[in-house]
Amino acid sequence: MSPEPRLARLCLDAMTGRSKQCASAISALLPHSLLPSSTSLPGSQGGHAGAMASSKCSTATAQATPRTWGQQSPCASFGDRAAPGWGFSHAHKPSSLLPMHLQTRVYSTPSAPGGSGSDSGSAGASGPSSTSSGAGQAGSVASTSSAASTAGAPLLRPGEALAKLTPAAVVERLDRFIIGQGDAKKAVAVAFRNRWRRQRVAGELREEITPKNILMIGPTGCGKTEIARRLAKLADAPFIKVEATKYTELGYVGRDVDDIVKDLVEAAIGLVKSRLRERVAAATAEKAEAVILAGLVGEHAGREILDTFRELYRSGALDERQVEVEVPPGEGKGKGLGGLDGGVMSLESMMRSLNGGQAKGKGAERRKMRVAEARQRLEEAEAERVMSSEAVTREAIRTAEQDGIVFIDEIDKIVNSRNSPWRTGDPSSQGVQRDLLPIIEGSAVQTKHGTVNTDHILFICSGAFHSAKPSDMLAELQGRLPIRVELKALTQDDFYRILTEPQYNLIKQQQMLLATEGVDLHFTDAAVREVARLAEALNRATENIGARRLAAVLERVVESVSFGAPELVKQARAEGRERYACVVDKEHVSERVAVVMQRQDLSKWII
Repeated sequence: MSPEPRLARLCLDAMTGRSKQCASAISALLPHSLLPSSTSLPGSQGGHAGAMASSKCSTATAQATPRTWGQQSPCASFGDRAAPGWGFSHAHKPSSLLPMHLQTRVYSTPSAPGGSGSDSGSAGASGPSSTSSGAGQAGSVASTSSAASTAGAPLLRPGEALAKLTPAAVVERLDRFIIGQGDAKKAVAVAFRNRWRRQRVAGELREEITPKNILMIGPTGCGKTEIARRLAKLADAPFIKVEATKYTELGYVGRDVDDIVKDLVEAAIGLVKSRLRERVAAATAEKAEAVILAGLVGEHAGREILDTFRELYRSGALDERQVEVEVPPGEGKGKGLGGLDGGVMSLESMMRSLNGGQAKGKGAERRKMRVAEARQRLEEAEAERVMSSEAVTREAIRTAEQDGIVFIDEIDKIVNSRNSPWRTGDPSSQGVQRDLLPIIEGSAVQTKHGTVNTDHILFICSGAFHSAKPSDMLAELQGRLPIRVELKALTQDDFYRILTEPQYNLIKQQQMLLATEGVDLHFTDAAVREVARLAEALNRATENIGARRLAAVLERVVESVSFGAPELVKQARAEGRERYACVVDKEHVSERVAVVMQRQDLSKWII
């Protein structure tokens, strides 16, 4: 047997009170370079005091009461009197069977030799001065956060996948879901790529390069909002979509435009946490496993029992078993009254702060729950503890400032037409435009997480501009949206392509929904073209709502089949068929939509 497993077993015996029997064996197995010069192992020459201390420590350990999550035992580190880099923590029961430098390899992130992220095992090998009471906690995930935060580089970097998202690649991905509107796709793709390019410009010139904000103009239902939705999934960057109608001028009742930046910071925090959560997933799972196994088999279980339960735990065989563990305080508690936005206390934030203040100082509670639930709770709590550092907040603010994208929809609803005999819209609409000017141009906005500079945030605004024109906007706001893209109204051919080409088109959605009940729905090509023709005709006869009309027409076409699907399938199975086949042809489409078309023809005669 190699020295490390044997030594781990002997150290376990030492913790359970058999230190005198294994002291000499430990001394023989430990490399001489790891032995401190000023102390000796218990049982070795000149080590009577050490043996007595070790015996007392092991006795105290055996009689110790259960400790809270992550709390270090006063006698937790056997390496305090033995060798640097070897320790035991009651917070990591099964993992404590490993040498501390092996635990550190599990929980710490790699870093350059000699850097701040080097594990305590290697540091402890340098001499006895490196041994401390914190050695037993070297395996905690906190070391991951501290090592990453002290490095000179940002906490987390976006993946290299962004480098592959060339403008052509972005347009190709948007083409999977959006038909036509090539100019808008190209403008968005170039602006998206420029974000990546700017990060690779060195020196002061990078700070001088500002994003070219975009104004998309087009009728409703032509794809403006869909471009924003799909771009949000492509962007590995903070992205929010807001409606301009939600905001009012500062001083009116309602949200002001500063909340846009605050929402962007919250999105950035969520993005950074999701990246970090992936990095620490293995470490949090390891720690949760250690705590749960300790609750199942006890503190002094042998290695064979521990390995058996570990295999059962990882296979899921213990998920329904009850275990008593110490659950950390709930998320968001203990924040006190700090962190109010700009010093202004709203009722919502005050109640949230008071709830946190009541829970402040409350320790973990011991509860009995299912193993599966305990694993989830412990992993979430440990991940949240790691991600609650100031380094995460700083990285989120940096990411929002440098990579943030804001999509403001319905901006035409806060614009009043100059040719109208009376001023329409909310009285604070012009004020909202004025408040948007400094945000889009670049300013410092105070949030509860810190000051956010908007100089390099990309803004994409869109509107239908039915009752107003883009020229009715404030001249200053027009100048801050230099790239103007017009989206065209959709035609019958566009409707046909929308029904057939996108990856998840409306017809495929209807087919998948009815397939869950045993109905095989099929549309002939003529039926699809008839749906497209009727949708365009309804848009011409009534209000033009663009591609949204297709959903209304399709629902009308499949209404009878969707309503009677259970009975139709039951009838088919009675006839010996497993599934019910339904073919929708052109005549069926015309028949189902004829009533709607007739109503529209008569509506123009009604006064």
